[in-house]
Amino acid sequence: MQTQHDFKEKKIRQLEEQCRRNGLAITVQRRVIIEALAERRDHPSADQLYDTVRGRVRGISRTTVYRVLETLEGIGVVQKVSNPEARARFDADTARHHHLYCTHCQKIQDVSDPALELLPLPSEEYGGFTIAGFSITFSGVCPDCRTVQSQSP
Repeated sequence: MQTQHDFKEKKIRQLEEQCRRNGLAITVQRRVIIEALAERRDHPSADQLYDTVRGRVRGISRTTVYRVLETLEGIGVVQKVSNPEARARFDADTARHHHLYCTHCQKIQDVSDPALELLPLPSEEYGGFTIAGFSITFSGVCPDCRTVQSQSP
């Protein structure tokens, strides 16, 4: 059975290998951001990642975190996840998958349902776009927030 630590280490190796295949050196800053992403399942914002890594690398700036994330996105190592709060969130899982978004606490989590892959895509009749991929975000209230709401007077 694969432990959480084994999963994280495997994910870090995969992300670093993707960087190398794209000619991107693994700097200390990139490594620590990749590690922080691999530790999480909550699709953190750049600011959340900065809060995580600033104690790990002396002198790392918020700007550096943003630049590293944009670079990683540019080579397909992470993907930017759209969400209603309009703040960029990042996900190290670049395989097509979909998301649940809590409108109360802004938590984002993955959702996998084979039926979503069977949805018909819009044809080129809609604005001439050639569809290259898609991601669906469902908005609602997570179980934790529903519990809090039901306990409120």
